[in-house]
Amino acid sequence: MPPIAPPNGTVVAVDSHVHFHDVSDPDALLASALAALRRNLGDKPLTAALLLTEPAARPTFATLRELAARGLPGATASWRLEATGETISLQARNRNGDTIYLIAGQQLVTAENLEVLALCALPELPDGLDLQATVRRVRQAGGLPLLPWGVGKWLGRRGRIISEFLAGVRNEPLFVGDNGGRPAFWLSVPQFRQATAGGIRILRGSDPLRCGFRRRGPGSFGNLIDGPLDPTRPGHSLAQALTATASRIQPFGSLESPWHFCRDQIALRLS
Repeated sequence: MPPIAPPNGTVVAVDSHVHFHDVSDPDALLASALAALRRNLGDKPLTAALLLTEPAARPTFATLRELAARGLPGATASWRLEATGETISLQARNRNGDTIYLIAGQQLVTAENLEVLALCALPELPDGLDLQATVRRVRQAGGLPLLPWGVGKWLGRRGRIISEFLAGVRNEPLFVGDNGGRPAFWLSVPQFRQATAGGIRILRGSDPLRCGFRRRGPGSFGNLIDGPLDPTRPGHSLAQALTATASRIQPFGSLESPWHFCRDQIALRLS
C-alpha cells in the first residue's frame, strides 16, 4: 500500500486500540510502532498518538509514567519519555523529530461480556457493570467511550445488544471501533453500517495480540485526524478533535489476511 498523502493542516496518526504486552523495553515498543506507521505513512517526521486500552490489572500507563518521572529515556537513548501538562498523556520523542504521544485509557468488560474502551481517561473504572452504565461511567470520568468490534462478540445475542444500544444513542460522545485483526473476508459488519447511518464515527485500532505482535503491533492500523493538537495537553485536545464534527478522519492500514487470522485464533485458544 503506498503512503497516504495527509490533508492540509495539523495531522495526527492515531491508533485507538493499543495493548503493550511487555513494557520492560519501551524503546523497542516505540521503535516498532514507528516502523509500522512508516509503512503506511512514509518517511517524513510524524506526530502520532497511541491510545492505551489496557485492563485495570495491567498498569501499563502507570509504569510508563513512573519511567518518565524518573527521567529515564527508555532502554536505550533512542527515545526520550517525558510528562506533559496533563495526567493522561506522555510524550515520547526521538532524535529525528518523530513524536509519539501515549494516551491513557482502559479496556472494560461489561456484565453482558462485551468490551468498552475508555479513551483519553485514567484506568480507574470498574468492570462488570451493564453496557449502559459502563458507557455512562466512561463519560462521567471525562473519557470517550468506544465499542470495539471483536471476533464473535457482535454476533447473536450480544450483537443484538450492541445494535439496540446504538439505536438509542442521542447526541452523546460515542465511537465504534474497527481493528486490524478483522479478516479481509469479513466484509459485512451490520453495526458499522448502523453507526455510520446514525452519525457515529468509526475509529480504527490495531488491537495487537501477543501471538501476532510483531506482525500487527501498535501503529499498524488507525486513522489520520485532521485537527489542532496542543502538545502540552495532547490527550484532551485529541479528544476534542475526535468529537468535533469539522475534524476529518482518514483510515490507514490493512485488514488481516485469512491465513494469519486463522493462525492467530488457533494460537489464542491454545495459549
